[in-house]
Amino acid sequence: MTSRFKMRLAAIIGALCIAVPMLAHAQSSQQPRRDIGIMAGPIGTTTARLAEDLSRTMSGKSGVQIRAMLGKGSRQSINDLLYLRGVDLAFVNADVLTNIKITKPHHPALGNLAYIAKVTDSELHLVVRKDSGINSIYDLASMNVGMGNKGSGSALTSRLVLRLLGIDVAGSFLFPTDGLDALKKGELDAAFFVGAKPLPLLLNIDEDDALKMISIPFSDRLAGIYNEAAFLSEDYPTIVEEKFVTTISVPVVLAVYNRFAKGSTRYKNLKVFSDLFLEAIPSLQQPPRHPKWKELDLNATVDGWKRFRYFDAVLSQ
Repeated sequence: MTSRFKMRLAAIIGALCIAVPMLAHAQSSQQPRRDIGIMAGPIGTTTARLAEDLSRTMSGKSGVQIRAMLGKGSRQSINDLLYLRGVDLAFVNADVLTNIKITKPHHPALGNLAYIAKVTDSELHLVVRKDSGINSIYDLASMNVGMGNKGSGSALTSRLVLRLLGIDVAGSFLFPTDGLDALKKGELDAAFFVGAKPLPLLLNIDEDDALKMISIPFSDRLAGIYNEAAFLSEDYPTIVEEKFVTTISVPVVLAVYNRFAKGSTRYKNLKVFSDLFLEAIPSLQQPPRHPKWKELDLNATVDGWKRFRYFDAVLSQ
């Protein structure tokens, strides 16, 4: 073995003695990867944009990878939270729990779900044909009304509101685009749409379509579930005939499963998400993120819902 070879071998061994401990330290100090799934609404909805904002803003921090997923509506998202592996949070309309209490009072969602925050509101839009003779929501009795596709937020909210008000209609369950087309053709007398104003679909209505928005007055029967809201003529220039039209809105919450054991990976993931979410709020409320983030109210309580216990404790500090 030549002296030159010995020198090279000694140099290699010396380098390994330094590199191996450094690599071991780096690996031990790495944070565990945390995959967190957030279920949103269908493509094109406000909540789909909000979920994507969370992914873009929070992924890569503290080992977190946010997966934004497209869902089929609040009712299905509740089942996804309960049963679908990989779904940790979901954007849902808050009235979904009221609906479950009425229709399935022993459903496992009751008592097992909580919310992190009320993020925004979705308004209930009621559009009618001008020649229908409908000037009030109570005029819908026995009319052919588009309710949204089955399982959607529109279907759930419109059916629940009509039920609470004691109004029976001939409901047709159509996707929003199909419902609007049917309304324009005279195949429907009216149609409900639920979403954050202004809905792009309704902005495409021309004056020649002869459609109008009508008021949904607030009443004691709706209190505790819905809030008062309004559409201005500038929101929908072609269908709001007066300066404004009154309506109601439903809170949109970021919901979680609230029964994970405190030492479990899923619970730890929600804790990490909660901390990162609070840190991310200033960024979420700036362009290019969706302007609806500016409506986020951490202090808002939502009737029928309880706060995720860890997030509640952080807010109380």
